[in-house]
Amino acid sequence: MKILTIISEAPPVKSGIARVAEKLSQGFGSHGFDMDILSLPDIPRVELGEFRFSSMPLRLHQLKDRFSSYDVIHLHGPVPTFSDSFLIWGLRGLDGKRPRLLYTHHAPIELKHWGLRPFIKAYNYIQERMSNIADHVVVSTPAYGHRLGKYIDRGKLSVIPWGVDFDQYYAPPEKDGSFTVVFLGQMRPYKGLPILLQAVQDIENIRIWVIGDGHSADEYRKLAAFLNIADITFWGRLDDQEMISLLKQAHVIVLPSVTRSEAFGIALLEGMAAGLVPVASHLPGVADVVGNEGMTFAPGDVRALNQILVRLRDDPSLRQHLAHLAQAKARLYSWERTVFEYERIICSWYPDEFTLPAFKRNIESHSFSIHQ
Repeated sequence: MKILTIISEAPPVKSGIARVAEKLSQGFGSHGFDMDILSLPDIPRVELGEFRFSSMPLRLHQLKDRFSSYDVIHLHGPVPTFSDSFLIWGLRGLDGKRPRLLYTHHAPIELKHWGLRPFIKAYNYIQERMSNIADHVVVSTPAYGHRLGKYIDRGKLSVIPWGVDFDQYYAPPEKDGSFTVVFLGQMRPYKGLPILLQAVQDIENIRIWVIGDGHSADEYRKLAAFLNIADITFWGRLDDQEMISLLKQAHVIVLPSVTRSEAFGIALLEGMAAGLVPVASHLPGVADVVGNEGMTFAPGDVRALNQILVRLRDDPSLRQHLAHLAQAKARLYSWERTVFEYERIICSWYPDEFTLPAFKRNIESHSFSIHQ
C-alpha cells in the first residue's frame, strides 16, 4: 500500500503541521505502509511575509505520472495555490487506476488585512465546498466537523483529533519554582504572542518562557524589551528533548492566537500532558481541546488574559486542580489512535488488502468517535 502525503510543512520544520506529518509517517510506516511526503519546500515558491505562493499549478502536469503510482493521496489544506490547485486538477486526466483522495482540512485561511477580507471569505467558502471532491474528508475537532458537515455527507466526513506522546511528556502537575508561563509555537502574527507580552507586562512574580522561532522573532524580542518585562527568556528553536524538559518545569501554557488559522493547538496537548494548565483564545477547535480543563479568553483580549494569569498565579489549588484535569484529558489523545483512525478509512477502501485478523483487531481496539 503506497501513500503520498501532500502537506505544507514537514520535518525538519518545527510546527504543529510538521508534527502531524512526522507522526502519521511514522505510524503508517510502522504498520507496513510505503509512505512518501511532498511538502511546500519541495515545490518552488515565493514568500512575502505571511503570503506563500506555490508553483504547484505549474508543476502538476510533471507530477501526474508519479501520482498514479500511489494507492492513496493524503492532501492537507487549505494552502492557497498548493492544496486548492491539487483538489481541482491533481487527479484529473490520470490514465489507468486513480488513487483514492483523502483530504484533511485543518483551518480556514484568515488574515487581518481588511482589504483582503472579501477575497479570503470567498476563498474559504469555495475551499470548504471543494473539499467534497475528495473521497473522504477529515477534520481534527467537532467544531470543524459541524462546520464542514454543512457541505459534506456524514458518511465521508470524520473527526480525528491529533495526539501527543503522553509518556514522553508526562510530569506531575505539582510543580515547584517560580510561577512559569510558556508560549510554544512559531513566531508568526496569527499566533498572537504580542497579546501574551502585553498581558504580563504589569504582573509581578511571573516568569515567561517563549519557545520557538520565526520571521517575527526579532520584532517580538524588541516588544518585550519595550514593555520592560522583567523575567522573560526567548529560548528559540529547541530540539524535542530540550523543549519537553522546559515544559515539565512550567505551570501554564498559553496559546494566544488571534485568528481561526489556529484550529487545534498541538502545543496545548503537549503542555497538558506535562501537567500544565491550558489557557487559550476562544477559537473554534482550540476551545474543544481546552474544554472545561483550562481557561479561554476572547481573541486579542489582553485584560482577560491578564486576569486569568493573575488568578492562576495566586490560587495554587485551582491551578493544580485544572492541571490534573487537563493531564487526564491529554491521556486520551494518542498518536496511535490518530493513525488507526486514518487507517480505518483506508481499510474501508481496500478491504481485500487488510484481511489479517491482527490488523483488524488493532483497528477495532483503537477505534473511537467524537461525532456524538
